[in-house]
Amino acid sequence: RTALNKVQQRGLKLFNGKAACGGCHSGPMLSDGLFHNIGVDWGRPGVTPDPGRFNATQTDTDRGAFRTPSLRDVARTAPYFHDGSAATLEAAVDFTVGGGHPRDNPNFDTKNMRRVRLRTSERAALLEFLRALNSDTVPTGETPWLPTE
Repeated sequence: RTALNKVQQRGLKLFNGKAACGGCHSGPMLSDGLFHNIGVDWGRPGVTPDPGRFNATQTDTDRGAFRTPSLRDVARTAPYFHDGSAATLEAAVDFTVGGGHPRDNPNFDTKNMRRVRLRTSERAALLEFLRALNSDTVPTGETPWLPTE
């Protein structure tokens, strides 16, 4: 109750409720670990959709599916999606709450993806919650010390 401020708490409620993000972004890592096709590169002129998981399974229903990413430290990991097509967290949220790209996409995840109309204040609260998922410590990028024999 004290880890999140009031706006972030409202964002969490939206995340698990109206915005329905928690269907795929669940558990301690905020990922179901499964593969979903949300149409990231579907319907973009001049772009051939990435086959995604199909490359590994050769199963047509896996075409365009990618593993649900963890949302831990999500505000630090731009750009977003497998192809980097969303330059900002705001753009990634707009794409997902906008319902993804189901058009002409035979494997689109209709169970988990749908258009959600958020008021400006709701969108802001959802973004504040997502930013609250950043840890207090930032990796330094230093090479760890490893013993030699």
